[in-house]
Amino acid sequence: MPSANSYIILSEDCSLRDLEVPCAYNRATGELYELDREAYDFLMRCNGASTLAQLGGDPEFIRHCFDEGILAALHDPHVRHYSIGKSPDISLRYLELHLTERCNLRCRHCYLSAGEGVDLDLLNVFRVLDEFDTMQGLRLLLSGGEPLMHKGFWYINEKLSDYGFRSILLTNGTLITKDTAKRLKVNEAQVSLDGMRGSHDALRGKGTFDLALDGIRHISDAGIAVSVATTLNALNAPELAELGCLIGSLGVTEWNVDMPSVAGRLAENRELLLPPAEAANYMSLGFGGSHHGGAEGYACGSHLCAVGARGQVGKCGFYLDNPAGRLPEGLRDCWDRLAPLELSKLSCDCEHISTCKGGCRFRAASYTGEFGPDPVRCHNLGVGRPELEGGDMHDHKENS
Repeated sequence: MPSANSYIILSEDCSLRDLEVPCAYNRATGELYELDREAYDFLMRCNGASTLAQLGGDPEFIRHCFDEGILAALHDPHVRHYSIGKSPDISLRYLELHLTERCNLRCRHCYLSAGEGVDLDLLNVFRVLDEFDTMQGLRLLLSGGEPLMHKGFWYINEKLSDYGFRSILLTNGTLITKDTAKRLKVNEAQVSLDGMRGSHDALRGKGTFDLALDGIRHISDAGIAVSVATTLNALNAPELAELGCLIGSLGVTEWNVDMPSVAGRLAENRELLLPPAEAANYMSLGFGGSHHGGAEGYACGSHLCAVGARGQVGKCGFYLDNPAGRLPEGLRDCWDRLAPLELSKLSCDCEHISTCKGGCRFRAASYTGEFGPDPVRCHNLGVGRPELEGGDMHDHKENS
């Protein structure tokens, strides 16, 4: 505990978030701490203008806040102004921002079709970031295309620390040099690694495996948290155990392993698809905890939306061809239009429904219809459903 004469302030990486319940959020670690209103109001007063003696408060709570890095102590006063808003009734916590359609690769399994070199203009980029912050957002996913190819990426990069949310760069890793990694201001970078050298290069292009590994190492050396995303497919399935050993040796914080939904170029390369029952066997290989689950009583993704490089706003990146609105209308108005799907409307009432949240809704629609179960999650949870045994996919009705 600091001395009674120390000035108390929220740590630089912490902000207050007024979500369904009030919270403190550490963007550096991604930790979210639920608070009661009394604790929230106390932290609001910890703005660097008052000493510990002047603030009073519960000593046990204050000690916990220091232990968790929520609060910091100063020798002299230094006032920090907190800009606090209120989240929508169902909070928008995760924003997938597609900065650009440009990409230096042409991956066979990419769910986005070939773009035309479109960038989201900077005015709209910062309008979205400002509004997401005001809406109490937690995690910004900078996506593309390859986000580093946005013409204004480095300007955007320099401004990220002005916001209270955690910023995560989603990248193929091939453009991450040692100098590039040192310039990054993101809290985390997620690099795609889709198999060992042969299978990864077969999907993404010759030499991309080694470049991605170099990118992971450069990011880690720069002191930025690194996670890895792997898309399950027929080429990498036999070597996932070997890939897991490699990833484990790289010191990454999270390994996300998932089966893709058929969209974009994958629709032209269906031979890469695994049957849902087989794909489910590999889901447990991943580790780490971040996910974009649903609110209580609602399906998966009810705290998530995506913004496309053309300004369209959809439920996630798979739905950008069928947007709920566009940025000129305002992110909040578009979010209000994206009514979350109630679990009670799904044609599923198994014991796991409150945990799996119905699985990926886009993938479920491809196999069992708009309100059907996601067969990959069903098989992963060991739920036997006769209608899922074949795992046959039909065309998605929403222009996948």
